[in-house]
Amino acid sequence: MFKKLLPFLFVAFLTVVFTSSLYAGITKVPIEVAADKEKLVDERNPGVYTGPSYPLQDDAMDSPGTVVGKSFYDYQTNCTTGDRIVKHDCGVHICWMNGIRDWTGERVIYYNFIDEDVPFWGDEGTPASSGERDGYTTLTQHPEDGYAIIAFHNAVEGAEESRLAIDASCGLGLFTEYGVPSEIPGKYTFYWPYVAYDNNGNIHVVNHESSPAAGDPQDGAHTYSSDQGNSFEDLVNFATLMEISAMPVASPVNDKVALVFTNPRNLETPDQYNNDICYIESEDGVTWDYDDMVNITNYQYEDTIRAYCDVDACYDYEGNLHIIWNTPYYNEEEGTISVDACFLWHWSEETGTDMIYNAWHPSFPGAWNRSASKYSIAANPYGPHLHVLWTHFDDIDVSAGGWSNGELYLSSSTDNGDTWDAPTNLTETATPGCLPGDCDSDHWSTLAPNVDNEYLYIMYINDKDAGGIPQDEGAQTQNPVMYLKVEDPYPVPTGIEDEGSVPSAFNLTQNYPNPFNASTNITFSLKEASAVNLTVYNLLGEEVAELVNGKMGAGEHSVTWNAGDYTSGVYFYKLNANGEDQTRRMVLLK
Repeated sequence: MFKKLLPFLFVAFLTVVFTSSLYAGITKVPIEVAADKEKLVDERNPGVYTGPSYPLQDDAMDSPGTVVGKSFYDYQTNCTTGDRIVKHDCGVHICWMNGIRDWTGERVIYYNFIDEDVPFWGDEGTPASSGERDGYTTLTQHPEDGYAIIAFHNAVEGAEESRLAIDASCGLGLFTEYGVPSEIPGKYTFYWPYVAYDNNGNIHVVNHESSPAAGDPQDGAHTYSSDQGNSFEDLVNFATLMEISAMPVASPVNDKVALVFTNPRNLETPDQYNNDICYIESEDGVTWDYDDMVNITNYQYEDTIRAYCDVDACYDYEGNLHIIWNTPYYNEEEGTISVDACFLWHWSEETGTDMIYNAWHPSFPGAWNRSASKYSIAANPYGPHLHVLWTHFDDIDVSAGGWSNGELYLSSSTDNGDTWDAPTNLTETATPGCLPGDCDSDHWSTLAPNVDNEYLYIMYINDKDAGGIPQDEGAQTQNPVMYLKVEDPYPVPTGIEDEGSVPSAFNLTQNYPNPFNASTNITFSLKEASAVNLTVYNLLGEEVAELVNGKMGAGEHSVTWNAGDYTSGVYFYKLNANGEDQTRRMVLLK
């Protein structure tokens, strides 16, 4: 009960805080002033920047990681960041929006594949789309075969639509394009797509209406394909939005799919800052009640915080939905907001609402950003661990042009989001007072939603002049696209090891099928006759089934585990024989 009251109890705390001088340095402006500076770029008539262009210099790349591409288009998303990196057993997929020669001209979706930490297409990448103004891309993958599925939109007048580019195989880079429904009668074109792949083999796409009038509501629409993009269900308007915030997210262990978004609280006098966080959930990904919207914040008139435009979500490996968002200052009575300070929050049904990070400080982050922005969340399959990545801005590390340089911050939770670690600065490349071409503003990042027992996988833009060029902030620079792999701060729980390499004479193979429903086969080989123990454990390392306990002869053996009485989730099976042991992971789906 206490957890459910936290948003309202926190309002009382804020009332005290905002009447003190503790946060006097933050910038509060009238809502209409902020809205006038934060307008969506007209896709058919981008920008007004006419200054010089700064090509990337080889000695200007100081931020950590590996360069996998370049782009004159620093922006990757206006609001919700989505996924532009995913990890599979076959390798790591990365995509981005590449401004080829400048940011106003040709835009192409580029792709790179990382195998054994080596970019397959070097530091340039390879095209994944064929249009002239393709952009604003997100990424998912086929969970078994591992090939990339990229969503993006084409903004050439007369041909505006969302599209999918699906690779022929994992990391092959031979993409076939498919059109995604982008029109609803009586509406504007829908694009700015976000994509997810569910356990029933459906590709879900959420599109956003391209409204020509700044500050007008825009609709969010959902469709899905059950045949790998060859056909789609009709596009359905599921919510009214004020910004590009809606995203689909699919569970890795069951059939659930959710649409998560910021929902305007007042459509009579709407603005893009006055939102609640909401979601709509389907148990199977195909049966939807779009009217069954769950509001997890339910802010009130007197509350002095509101949800802004960024949101991200994931399902953990117990099938629980987790949502993160930020809240700038918002005073409905006075009509003022903060354009810098905010708090970063986490919610799940189990834990309620908890603060991840207090970013209540002055900064100059630019349009569609606050002091903590462009965040993403990932769940660890080996325990109740969550990781959140975001861009941190302050008023100390500021470019010569007056915009805050970003740093990538990471915070983790070992109790499903109930408490959060103090954040770690992953990039640590402050360049205060930097000139165009010399800045290290690390921004527009994505944390791969699927992590393993060793590493977290990240892509980001190392903007060589802070600020977003489509919003006429800073100078036009060519920026490296970075791949960064960092150690998981919370590896596999004690007693469980997931070993990727196996001895040739003693071999425990991956169960089949996997994921499985009810039963699966486990095969192993023995070099010689041995006393054998084959045991199944849950995520906590607790024994749930003993499949073999006795002497077996040399050769190959197969055992069936009937898990009809067990709940969906991740399990480990461990083989011990003749002083050797191996462990592998399997996923039960019901």
